[in-house]
Amino acid sequence: MSDKKLSGRELAELEKEAAKTLDLGSRKWYLIAGVALFLLALVLPHIRGVMGWQILFLTDTASNAGIRLAEYVFYWLGTIGVVAFSLGTVVFRKTWMSYIAWIFSCVTLVYAVFATWMRQTSTGTDVTVINIGMLVAIIAAVCAVWGLSGVILARSDRQQEVAQLRAANDDLDTVAEAQRELLKSQQHDSGDNPLLVDDRRARAAQRHQPEPPSKEEGEN
Repeated sequence: MSDKKLSGRELAELEKEAAKTLDLGSRKWYLIAGVALFLLALVLPHIRGVMGWQILFLTDTASNAGIRLAEYVFYWLGTIGVVAFSLGTVVFRKTWMSYIAWIFSCVTLVYAVFATWMRQTSTGTDVTVINIGMLVAIIAAVCAVWGLSGVILARSDRQQEVAQLRAANDDLDTVAEAQRELLKSQQHDSGDNPLLVDDRRARAAQRHQPEPPSKEEGEN
């Protein structure tokens, strides 16, 4: 059956189904870059003598180096959000995966600030500067958040098509009626709106017209 012959309720269900699958477009490359960079960060030094994967897996090397809780949490969250669910979003294109990936990636950036601050203010070790591995992991989280934000906020071509069909359908529900009104407002020329008419020239000409003589001046 053609989409145009469906009822308003059927089109609403069709729009919900369309929203469950993502159209990543070029944004997928941000997610792929985030995954690749974070995996690279795991084999690079977080601080001198300690690799990222050693922190992730709670090794004795990391413990003896005085790794702080925020640094552990940073790598755990990044592995979940920037790697696992971002990769799942690219492969399966599921909306719910993108939301989980976005939440975990955002929190990863927050813990990047905590981890950096705790490392710089640490008194239990002489190493107070993060190394290249941490920097690469932060860049990976930024790539993931940027790409996921665009994915979540954007609407696919299929969603827009179904939304237009709902707005044009005679069997309206509340959402479809609002969509129809929005389409109508977008199609109207701004010049038809009296609030948007540029009358500055007319008002300026009116100000420069000579004022009529008052009653007393006419009697004199």
